Amino acid sequence: MILRPGEVVLIRVDFLQAPGRKVRPSIVLLDAEDDDFVGAPVTSHPCVSAFDVPIQQWREAGLNMPSTARIHKLTAVSKNRILRRLGDLAVAGRDAVNEVLRRALSLNR
Repeated sequence: MILRPGEVVLIRVDFLQAPGRKVRPSIVLLDAEDDDFVGAPVTSHPCVSAFDVPIQQWREAGLNMPSTARIHKLTAVSKNRILRRLGDLAVAGRDAVNEVLRRALSLNR
């Protein structure tokens, strides 16, 4: 399975301190065409950090409610945790994510 940057997928996330798991959306940032991808978690909570990006066109991205991408919480995720593809960020959303990612990684210098 090859994923595209800006694609929104639904993944299984295991609890770290207790048994069980939850299902959460993630935005694909990088797929090197191997067994995992780098993703940014998506939450329904509002922005609380300079590294959070509000997803303006959340319905078009396949999300159920207004959401925020947490760029500072990048994660390598095994592709076998993907339950399904939800949608894609709009161009403006991808641009906003890329800008915050550059800033977070100090690539704007």
